[in-house]
Amino acid sequence: MTNAVWQVAVLAGLAAAIFLADRALLWMEGRGWVHWRRRRGLSAMGADLLRDLSPAAQTQRRELEQERVRKNVRPAEEPPFQVDLDAKVVRIRARGPQRPRR
Repeated sequence: MTNAVWQVAVLAGLAAAIFLADRALLWMEGRGWVHWRRRRGLSAMGADLLRDLSPAAQTQRRELEQERVRKNVRPAEEPPFQVDLDAKVVRIRARGPQRPRR
């Protein structure tokens, strides 16, 4: 009989310890020291993991990366000026918006 009493006492003590630890962690979370239970949403690491595992997200990320690369690569441009020594002509291309000639 004493063995059963000890088991109940140990279980009650363990439950009380878990309850007190939970309350202490909630108090610490309220002060901003730790993140415990009241955190909403996924952590950044969890969100990144889910994003990386989703095939649709992988396709979207690949398209965004291709768009970034396309925007950063400029087509080959002519130099802003041309010199023709035989005709003794220098052409300077204006930068910025072009006005129509009249």
